[in-house]
Formats: sequence, C-alpha cells, structure tokens
Amino acid sequence: MPTASNKNFSSPTFFLSSAPFIPSSPSETVAEGPVSIVSKSLLEHGGQTQWIAIKTSTIHRKFAKEPHDIKKEARLIVSACHPNVVSVLGHNIDSSLQTMSFWMPYVPGSLIGLLSSIDFSPHPLVSIFADPSTPSPREQRFVLLAKSLIFQILTGVTFLHETARIAHRDIKPSNILLTLSGRVQLIDFGISWKEEEDLDAKKNDLWSETPEKMYFEVSTGPYRAPELLFGPRKYDAFAIDSWSLGATLAEFFTSVRLFNPLDDDEFGFEEDEQSDSGDESPAKPAEPFIIPKRLRVGDPSNRWARDSLFDSTRGEIGLAWSIFKTRGSANETNWPSFSSLPDANKLSFVDVQPVDLSSTLPNLPSSALQYDVDTKTHTPPETMSPTPIDLVHRFLVYEPSQRLRPSKALTHPWLTSEPLLIPDDYPAPSSQGDASVTLSWGGKSLGEWLSDVHPQWRDLKG
Repeated sequence: MPTASNKNFSSPTFFLSSAPFIPSSPSETVAEGPVSIVSKSLLEHGGQTQWIAIKTSTIHRKFAKEPHDIKKEARLIVSACHPNVVSVLGHNIDSSLQTMSFWMPYVPGSLIGLLSSIDFSPHPLVSIFADPSTPSPREQRFVLLAKSLIFQILTGVTFLHETARIAHRDIKPSNILLTLSGRVQLIDFGISWKEEEDLDAKKNDLWSETPEKMYFEVSTGPYRAPELLFGPRKYDAFAIDSWSLGATLAEFFTSVRLFNPLDDDEFGFEEDEQSDSGDESPAKPAEPFIIPKRLRVGDPSNRWARDSLFDSTRGEIGLAWSIFKTRGSANETNWPSFSSLPDANKLSFVDVQPVDLSSTLPNLPSSALQYDVDTKTHTPPETMSPTPIDLVHRFLVYEPSQRLRPSKALTHPWLTSEPLLIPDDYPAPSSQGDASVTLSWGGKSLGEWLSDVHPQWRDLKG
C-alpha cells in the first residue's frame, strides 16, 4: 500500500510568475462560456513539451460578469497546491485588450463525460435475471470506480476547506476533470471564497467581497444550496460546498437519459409535469435508463446524459420547488434558520413531504439497498450506514451547520469498508480517514478500469 504524503507530491514544471513562458503554438478553443474562453495549445520550454489549457477572461470591470474574477481565480489556485487541484503553470496580461490568461495542464477527461456513459452503471441497459444478493462483475466495477472518484473529490475539497481555507462555491460535475490515470482535478475557482484573507492579498480583485457582504449569486443551477435562493449576504460558504457535493455525488446514481441535442423538448424532467398539475398519486420510481418513445438507442445523433437530482430549468423559484418536492418543505423543525433568510417570506409553497431518496437514485448498486436508511429526516442518525445513500443524505440537509463536512465524509464506512483504488501517479494522502488504498484491482489500474466504461477514454489515451 502506498504511504507517500501530500508534501512529497511533485510540483508542476512551470509556475505562475511575472515573466511566464508564453505559448506560441496555435490554439484550439475547447470551451466557451459567458465570462471566459478555454483553449488548448502546446507549451515548450527547456526541452519539455506539454499540452496546456489556456483560460482567458476580461479584467475590465465594465465587461466582467460579477462575481467572476480571473485574477482571484489564478491567485487562489496557486495558493492551493494539491494532487486533486489543477495547477497554474503561467500567466499573461494583455493590457491593450484588458484580458488575463493563465494556463494549466490540459486534462482530457471529465466527470460529466463519465457520468454520461451507459457503461458507468451497476445495471445493464437490457435487464437480465440476476441474483440481487450477489453483486455482478458490472456492479463491482461500478462501485470500485465510484468509490475511488468520490474519495478523491472529497480529499481535494477537504484540503481546500481545512488547509487552504477556500470554499469553491461552484462544485459540479463539469468542474471535476479526470486525467488519463484517473486522477481527479478540481477546476474553475472564479467565484471561490477564501476565509480570513487580508485586504492586501485581494487588493487587485475585480470585485470586493467581505464576510458581511458576500455574493449569493454563486454556484450553478441544480447544485446550488437552498439558502442561496433566498438572498443571504452572510452565510457559511463551506456549507454551500457540502450541499453541492451532495447534489454532485447523487448524480453518480441518478438516471441516464437518452436525448437528441437538436430536440429541446426531449431532454428534461418529463415526470414533473404530472406532479405539478395537482395529481396526488405517488411518483413513479425512476429507472436506471430513460429512453423516450420517439428516440432509438442505435441512432448516432442521440446522446446519453445523467439527470441531475434537482431541476433548475425553471429558474430559482422552480429550483426551490424541485428541492422541496424531494427533501420536503422548509419548516422550523427541518430548517430552523430558514425564517432568518432575507427572502424567506416573499414566497409561499405548497406544503409537501420528503420522498425516499432511493426512489430518485435508480443507479444505486443493489448491495446498497440491503441497509434501511431513513432519508426523509434532516437530522441523520449519529451512526453512519455503509451505503452511498447514507453519504449523499448527510450532505443534503437543510440546516447548513448540520451538513456533513468533507473531512468527516472521508471516514464514512461506505468508503472505508474495503481498499480504495487510487491512480498510479497519486500520492496517498497523509490524512485519509480510515481508508486503505491500492494501486490495482483485478490486475488493472484505475485508468485501465476507466477505459472499460468511458466511451472516449481509449481515444483519449491514443
């Protein structure tokens, strides 16, 4: 078993500096958002060549989108050197265009890509008779990979919270990349928050933020903590990450849905229409794979994607209602601090009861269902159950102070019940809870196992 600690982790070849080595080869745009562009290029220095990702954004307040800040992002990433956090290799400021660019190692894989694979499921696409008491090889592989990646995500966020004192505030599958060896890389720190940071350190930030005047316009869609929907200017930024982790980890176990990218009406929460119409009949449990009647599995124009646990397609009010329909209406018992939120009394919702989370997570492994976990409460029992639904449930608690913290999650019995498979280029964390780790399982490394389930992994490795 590896025993290396974080302090032995090798540093990047290049570092952020005032005189960086500027990439000179042509670049290819790989992602474009409302506030930044990410391109791919080759960087050569000292006889070394590596693919890099270049992120570029404006540093002019007139054109920047508050609270996104590329200056702060680069500064915070540099302060957080960890195997599960992307590193900054260099930067450049273009005074004439008033833009800043910084570059990072190019990471070809992503968690969202893996989650979109029908092979990343404990269940086959075509149901066959199987003994539920004996996990199939497919289920064993799924559990192995899910545990490994969840462990790394939690390890990276624990470092951010406990050591760097940084709350990410935008944890979601698309901000979690995967190297070819299977190493998790947390990215996109443009709206992050660093606790107790002195004014001098953030004097060049685009947007000023203090503990008494924080932005609630952070996090993304279905991963936003519910308190952010009610206008707080002061909140626990670390608890925001805990909720986002719960929504992200839940997505390991939600339905995989077939959709056509050209048909906007095909992809969405179709089942919600009936429940919103006043029909009080129980919701039908979700299925591992959802195939709309008009779509054919073999059609190359169709795509697969994971459903999110909550629905943000109808705006903030719709998201709040989606959360309440799953976790129950907010009240003094399950969310004592709710009434203190600025916008808590501006809207009223129909009173609804929480649902059993297992009915919304059809890709839970059958081995996880042997434990009886009450997920309708917002006061989980002190004793943890060795099942992923117990882990997810403890993050998705309304009262921010009662949510599971990532450092505590590393000791969860579902993660510590058997050795965890880690990447072959990953130093074992110095604090890994009660987990033991291994570099291979069944004669394969983590990267090799990912090749079996990720539809593009073999092409990426080639």
